[in-house]
Amino acid sequence: MPSHSDIRTGRWLEAVDTNTKAVAADQHYQQVFGPPKGFLNVYVAHNRHMLAYAAMMTGQRDLAMKHIRAMVAELPADFLKENALQAEGFVAMPLEVMVRFGLWDEILAEPERYTESMWFTRAFHHATRAIAFAAKSDTASARKAQSVFLERAKLVPKEESLGNNSCEAILDVMKPMVEGEILVAEGKTDSGIKQLRAAIKKEDVLKYDEPPGWLIPVRHSLGAILMKRQRFAEAEQVYREDLARLPENGWALLGLAESLRKQNKNADEVAQTQAKFKQVWAKADLTITTSCLCQPQT
Repeated sequence: MPSHSDIRTGRWLEAVDTNTKAVAADQHYQQVFGPPKGFLNVYVAHNRHMLAYAAMMTGQRDLAMKHIRAMVAELPADFLKENALQAEGFVAMPLEVMVRFGLWDEILAEPERYTESMWFTRAFHHATRAIAFAAKSDTASARKAQSVFLERAKLVPKEESLGNNSCEAILDVMKPMVEGEILVAEGKTDSGIKQLRAAIKKEDVLKYDEPPGWLIPVRHSLGAILMKRQRFAEAEQVYREDLARLPENGWALLGLAESLRKQNKNADEVAQTQAKFKQVWAKADLTITTSCLCQPQT
């Protein structure tokens, strides 16, 4: 898939276009040969997954939600049951896209209609509820959701995977991330930042995968919190690190430009970074002022 090269080189809009064509090719194939069989379902899901991921990085909320929902809808129930240890994690992905775009009420309204064999998704559901409650400053409810998440996480089989990573490794990113978001919402900023940095360490050692095991870089949340606390130099470093990992992604470009501007540093680089952001965000259907909608800037 050429979109893997697009993503590694920061060509996010091209990745959207490439995967749009891949999805169309899948649909044409199914018109001729019928529904995919066996593990071919994962390859079909992969194209929509990649499309949604690239759309997330370019601010195309509706497009990302459309394709991540379609991805789940197209996975046959019998396939998910028979291949739960390798495939049920896909069912959780709409929740992660909703976190990316700050759809807190939608997350809290999401029905919990998962089978018993959807261990990872059942845990993931409550992790995103905890994040949503924290973003809405309802820390008591966030703690309750976190408690359910941690209990459900214990039930996820060690052999379960999502792509190239074990679900256990992905949960190891989520646990300190959720804790960090709640701590910040509770006003314990330094402790929250410490937890988010711990989540980043776990994220950085995930095995290579595209889309990655955790779709929303934790650095986007950390950078937004540092910006809100006027720790602009630290935020700049965080955004530079993120852009080294994921070149030209819109969220980090915005964060870097703002962190430089707040420090009155290098007006030329600010202008160049803002121009790159506008290019990546050219087809976006939302306006952002922060690298993470969990931390709106005032």
